[in-house]
Amino acid sequence: MENNVGTLMIGEGVTITGNIESDGILYVYGNINGEVTAKEIFVGETGKIVGFVKAELADIKGEIQNSLDVKNNLIVRSTGIVTGDINYESLEIERGGVIDGKLGKFSKKDNKKVADTAS
Repeated sequence: MENNVGTLMIGEGVTITGNIESDGILYVYGNINGEVTAKEIFVGETGKIVGFVKAELADIKGEIQNSLDVKNNLIVRSTGIVTGDINYESLEIERGGVIDGKLGKFSKKDNKKVADTAS
């Protein structure tokens, strides 16, 4: 069996209210209301996070509302919706993916925000 240390899955039909912090991978198919910090976050088509989200990598097929800081790659898939303040280093949006909010770019060198772009 594969080592899943630090991996957390929030299943479809599950709602969590509160903060989640993980040094590993978070899979979201249910709902989270609160702050979320993880190394990698994958939001499935049925997943939704309302609150501040911070990750090194985020792959979004579902929905994130409020604020999102991604130190490396942010991928918004064709079914993904991200609204609010969005900061990223690298951004990929598939056709059909939605971003609605204020965009800011992190510097590769030191992960500090260097620019805001229009939504």
